[in-house]
Amino acid sequence: MSAPAAVPHTRILAGLVLGAVAGCAVNLAFVEPGPPPRVPEWVRWVNANVAEPVGQVFLRLLFVTVVPLVFSSLAVGVAQIGSLGAVGRVGAKTLGYFLLISFVAAVIGIVLVNAVRPGEGLPQDTVADLQKTYGGDAAKKKKADFTVVEFVKQVVPSNPFAAAANLEMLGIITFALLVGVGITKLDPPRAELVTRFLEAVGELMVFIIMVAMKLAPVGVFCLIFSTTSQFGFGLLALLGKYAAVVLAGLAVQGLVVLPLFVWALTGMGPGVFFRKIRTSMVTAFSTSSSSATLPTNIRVAQTEFGIPMKIAGFVLPLGATMCMAGTALFEGVTVMFLAQVMLPEPLAFGDQVVVVILCVLTAVGAAGVPGGSIPLLMLVLASIGVEPGAIALILGIDRILDMCRTTVNNIGDMSAVVIVARTETADPDPASPPA
Repeated sequence: MSAPAAVPHTRILAGLVLGAVAGCAVNLAFVEPGPPPRVPEWVRWVNANVAEPVGQVFLRLLFVTVVPLVFSSLAVGVAQIGSLGAVGRVGAKTLGYFLLISFVAAVIGIVLVNAVRPGEGLPQDTVADLQKTYGGDAAKKKKADFTVVEFVKQVVPSNPFAAAANLEMLGIITFALLVGVGITKLDPPRAELVTRFLEAVGELMVFIIMVAMKLAPVGVFCLIFSTTSQFGFGLLALLGKYAAVVLAGLAVQGLVVLPLFVWALTGMGPGVFFRKIRTSMVTAFSTSSSSATLPTNIRVAQTEFGIPMKIAGFVLPLGATMCMAGTALFEGVTVMFLAQVMLPEPLAFGDQVVVVILCVLTAVGAAGVPGGSIPLLMLVLASIGVEPGAIALILGIDRILDMCRTTVNNIGDMSAVVIVARTETADPDPASPPA
């Protein structure tokens, strides 16, 4: 069975740009600014019955492959890496890098938000309007329960099928790792049989992914149109300083820090790196989901960088769940911004250190889906004495910021797989595609 040819990234990018232009044009022409923005019924109808359904078809075709692809690629990757010592070495490098870049990102966000102080001077009527408009949405968000017992339940599932049905990625990853290690202990004929079966599952998922990517230009257009037609960039203007700090921090992390890590550890220039991952970046930006971008990342790692599946299939599924540098930065800026708005006194240095640590830890546990970090962000707010419902202030523009931070998360994923592949292969330039 041959997979259909990949859709060029230029078509996906064209869908993104056209959707943004069309959505903003509709917003400027027909939507009265708010908050709340007063959206005509016909615009709501088009979004609810045309744009969002088409966009959801594209997203769901990607999501349906995530669990089988994560499980099969991780299990096969562990089995092919071989010994427990080798698996532990690769895993330690991968997780260490994830934590390092997330910590750097959170510190960048805290430094910027302290320098600009976007929460000071925000008009109280604006705060009241935003809380009134989005307070209902905030109330629907369930504050995360981050006890040790709950964390253990997430990491070690009692039922792998239930974990798969609920997209509990940490549990799926643990089970896949155990299966991969178990394969290495089987007799060679049985190990080969199981490995071939899992490889076949992965190939089937790749076929579905390629079918989904055929719909990508239209799906991306509809997803972006739905967002920009309702909100445009009006809310960005109201919360301009806050949004600017988030976007500036993400730009520093994604365009400076991560390429520097890649250049320093592999010798690959930023231009080459970004050119090779452009399809992944466009997919991440348009879907706002690390999980939905995972299939594209695996394909890009193999076709553009020539990275062996045993490395790509191990590092990238972990990255889709645990490599959340953009999310850590966003959480740090948002917590500090809301503290500046809601608290009478600035947070002490010790409290800010706690915020950095919590942002790194909760970002690792954030779901790789649109808005997946919001419940955990409410936990961090509560820990410093800010009412979790204050998250309502930023919910209106979260989709736009989510697209940007997911892109940075994705750059982190791709930088990780390139760096780990470089250190794990004897090829002097393993990040180059095969001839």
